[in-house]
Amino acid sequence: MPSPINPPQPEFHRYRKLVAWTSLVLVGLGTLYLLLSVLVALDRRRNAVLGVRVSTQLTSTEISDCFDDLHDVTVALRKHLENAYHLLGGYDSEEARRWTGEGDIWRRQWRLLGERCRFVERHSGPRNKDLEAMSAAHQELGSIQTTYSRALLRFGNELAPRLDRINKRVEEIGEHLAEYGSPAGASP
Repeated sequence: MPSPINPPQPEFHRYRKLVAWTSLVLVGLGTLYLLLSVLVALDRRRNAVLGVRVSTQLTSTEISDCFDDLHDVTVALRKHLENAYHLLGGYDSEEARRWTGEGDIWRRQWRLLGERCRFVERHSGPRNKDLEAMSAAHQELGSIQTTYSRALLRFGNELAPRLDRINKRVEEIGEHLAEYGSPAGASP
């Protein structure tokens, strides 16, 4: 006859309870930390804050910080423009609204960068060429975003409705072919 399973010994019961509660607390704290960090990241992205303006006598550190921020804004614009392909398949107002919201966030970050790094002001000093090049890149980024947005707006207003009509027409032709086997008037 098989031996019955021994019931848990009382000295381990308190240990198991402690381990279970400790694990539960750690998982709960980890989840709260993850949620809080996501919320903070979203808030920072939506509400970009103007950092400390660079001094009129720019230091190497300030120039390096401006370059890093300019690089980040450049990458953000590239990602934003790459996301526009969602709009090209047809006009979806929700997708267009989301893309426009991203563009507004980018535009605000771009504007704050220009203010913080004083890209609109003329600088004198040994690093003048670097600042002029960064200022020109900053202005060009704004121009690219504006031009691209205008082109997509034109697409949404003029070309997307035409594309939708063509897609519906092609679907109707496909249904007709599926129902009757061949186009009207075609001979085998």
